[in-house]
Amino acid sequence: MRIRFAAAGLIVGAVALTGCMGVPRYEATPAPASAAPKEAASEAAESPSKAASGGEAEDDVKVTGCSVDGATGWPSAKLLITNRAERQFSYMVTVEFVDASGTRIGTGVAAENKLAAGQNARATAQGFVKASGSVKCRVADVQRYSL
Repeated sequence: MRIRFAAAGLIVGAVALTGCMGVPRYEATPAPASAAPKEAASEAAESPSKAASGGEAEDDVKVTGCSVDGATGWPSAKLLITNRAERQFSYMVTVEFVDASGTRIGTGVAAENKLAAGQNARATAQGFVKASGSVKCRVADVQRYSL
């Protein structure tokens, strides 16, 4: 009887592993250098967050509001994302929530897809850890990429 359970466990484990091995992984890739002006291409090589217009991705995101929901106790940050580049980009923004003593209490993420050149979008980065008291929101990371 124990041998049957052991054999069944091995089969289930093997099936689970084989099912997980075929999952593709996708990573953002920067736009080809030929699409950017020559002076911006050298800047983009220095920093992956620089776009075709040569600006930092962090410059495209502004925190417009920071609050804690009264019902859930979760912090959230209101964001304004402005694509200052010369072509369409998508954005992934990570915001960290910090308490009054400066201790990080959590993070939230917001995304905007296919933002045209010069276009603005409003987004919300939601935290899922209870916060009490005063909370500050600050942009921790901005990934700007083209699909």
